[in-house]
Amino acid sequence: MKKRSRKRQKNIFVPIVVLIFCCVFTAMVAYGWQSRKKNVKVADSSSTANETVESAQGETSGESETQAVSESETDTTAETTTAAPETTPSPDDKIVYLTFDDGPWVGTPRLLDILDQYNIKACFFVTAQYMENDALVDMLKQIKDRGHNIAVHSLTHDYKKIYASVDAFLADYDAMDDIILKATGERTKLLRFPGGSNTGYNKAIRTELLQAVRDRGIIYFDWNSFDGDVEGKRGQALIDQTIQQVNANKHSTLLMHDMPSTAFVHDALPTIIEQLKADGYRFELLGMDTPPKQFAK
Repeated sequence: MKKRSRKRQKNIFVPIVVLIFCCVFTAMVAYGWQSRKKNVKVADSSSTANETVESAQGETSGESETQAVSESETDTTAETTTAAPETTPSPDDKIVYLTFDDGPWVGTPRLLDILDQYNIKACFFVTAQYMENDALVDMLKQIKDRGHNIAVHSLTHDYKKIYASVDAFLADYDAMDDIILKATGERTKLLRFPGGSNTGYNKAIRTELLQAVRDRGIIYFDWNSFDGDVEGKRGQALIDQTIQQVNANKHSTLLMHDMPSTAFVHDALPTIIEQLKADGYRFELLGMDTPPKQFAK
């Protein structure tokens, strides 16, 4: 009787042990699976965070670029040329190339008189923003007849419109160049991109656009000195910034604006010219043979 009881206990004990083992095994497997899922989640979260950081950096870079190439900023490192110049100034020569953007307007003749007074020639990167039809043609003719160079800036100066595509930019360029041809009897191969060659507005088409311009034999000019006129600099503050920035370069392409809202530049120009001459600079006319300052290439 005792023997049969022991045998029955033994038969019950074995299934219990097996059941316990199965429970432990199942619990271990479940724990391992949860741990694996947790690791995968962490990895996914880390990956997403990295992508967010990269995206944020990209947006910041884009904003920075737009600011850096706006017409109120300078880049003193750009020395690239798109065409071999006919003559290259000596590295020791102190040269200033005066350039005026955005005009002409009815006040431009006063600027021309000041330049005549000092026998200085400048390059005018022109638009059709403030004059049109015969009045614009007559003013461009006057600029050319007084010995200055005329170059394309833009017909409209509408960034979103002209940088919508390469074709849109070239159409705007050609329209302005047609007016220059009517006024002077010749086309120009000189260009300054609105906002500079690396403006954020042309980022999507920049490589193709620069190549299209080069294929046409056009030379584009940025700048390495700026008077601060469209940033609110006036009077002595404008003079001081101009002198400081020009003196930072042996060969200085100076950006100034010729338009109604910057008429005060005319008042400061004689002082700027006299001071730069005293500093040992000479003024030369920017043209096809001038090594261009370029932000993008």
